[in-house]
Amino acid sequence: MPSSYENAFGDELEAIYGRGVHDLPGVVAALNSSGVRPAGGEDWTESSFTAELARLSGTENQS
Repeated sequence: MPSSYENAFGDELEAIYGRGVHDLPGVVAALNSSGVRPAGGEDWTESSFTAELARLSGTENQS
């Protein structure tokens, strides 16, 4: 079952995509304007966003 963070992250991504933002820099900027933050509370970067997607999908560190 997804955590509350995972639900909030997914909901925010759906809202961002629903506004027509699909490019990586735009998604990262939109996330930084939202209340959803990475685990450490810092701003999102392209690297932290793609790493989080990999973590959540279970594909991190796979070759």
